[in-house]
Amino acid sequence: MTESEQKKEHHAKHHAGKPQHETDAGKHKEQKEIRITLPEIKGLNLSAITTVAAVALLLIVVFQAFQAFTLSQKLDAMAAEAQELNRPAVIELTAISADCEECAPLQQVISTVEGAKVNITKTTTLESKDSEAQELVVKYAIKRLPTVVITGEVDRVSLASLAGFTKADDALIYSQQPPYVDAATGDVKGLVSLTYVNVSSCKECPDLMGVVQQLRSQVKVKEVKVVDFSSSDGSEIVKEFSMLRLPGILVSAEVNEYLLAAQLAQVGTVKKGGAIALGANPPYLNVSTGEITGVTQLILLNDSSCTGCYDVTMHVPIVRRFQVNPATIKVTDAASAEGKELISRYKITAVPTILVTGDVSPYQQLLDIWPTVGTTEKDGALVFRTMSAIAGRPYKDLTSGKVELNTQQLQQR
Repeated sequence: MTESEQKKEHHAKHHAGKPQHETDAGKHKEQKEIRITLPEIKGLNLSAITTVAAVALLLIVVFQAFQAFTLSQKLDAMAAEAQELNRPAVIELTAISADCEECAPLQQVISTVEGAKVNITKTTTLESKDSEAQELVVKYAIKRLPTVVITGEVDRVSLASLAGFTKADDALIYSQQPPYVDAATGDVKGLVSLTYVNVSSCKECPDLMGVVQQLRSQVKVKEVKVVDFSSSDGSEIVKEFSMLRLPGILVSAEVNEYLLAAQLAQVGTVKKGGAIALGANPPYLNVSTGEITGVTQLILLNDSSCTGCYDVTMHVPIVRRFQVNPATIKVTDAASAEGKELISRYKITAVPTILVTGDVSPYQQLLDIWPTVGTTEKDGALVFRTMSAIAGRPYKDLTSGKVELNTQQLQQR
């Protein structure tokens, strides 16, 4: 062993006997090593995991970007669709006039179209005899003139905002209300004539001029003719159209151009050629018998000594509600001779009350309800007897002479 090797061996033995934490002065203390051990993933290493995570993150970013792009496209499409829906329909308007002074002018119709949600790019006015107008009449089978034809984006036009227009192929056509000109014949339709057949000898019969005025407000009346039944014209009209109740109004067949005709046919009678006869409510002259039918009298039987009794005049509007228009309305006191005679004849036991006398046969509605409130006597008179029907209104019991408060019916309710 060389001298150098002996020195190294001596040095190692010298230090081996010392504690491990002791070091020579001037040297640094040893630092402890910290080790972190990751769980082993079989088949993968750290580099592979990082790569997978990066790819997954990239896919998420790409997916989110795609969703955002798709959503943006949908929003753009929805905005474009909304804008398209809100866009006014582009149309052209053609007005076809007609030679008819009685017909309603088209300007109001045109103004209505202009006020709708439309964009009118062209407006044309044609005479009904113009060749272009005739072509439109044929193409769209137009029946009534004057009219308005709308072409263009008609499917985008709301018919709810254009009253009177209907779809015909690729156009909207206005149907003129009567009176109008028949496009095929050129005749004016819907001009109504009224003939009022009066009966001047019948003082009880109603005046139908009020009905004439109502008709004039609902249809276009060309003329009103007033004749009396006793005249040659009057009797001839009554015979020709078989009018049975007078006074009456004969409405010409032109009324059938109006929706009102259906209502008139229900209350009147359809006659020759489609004319409608309206007969008066009773009282009226029965043409078949020559007698006045439905003349009635209303007697209000009161008791002036009973200051707490109800007001008997309350019955008047109730009776008239059943289309009964008495020729006379008479108030009779129970203490008078006439009053006593009525009480005795009809065995009346309570006053005030009413009696409907005369010819009550035409008033079927009143006859149907009367058994619930009174009696029909042998001579046809209707006597009110059921005081409970007017509960809460005091009356005088003629048997006891006492005033009854008439509250029983109220208490039962």
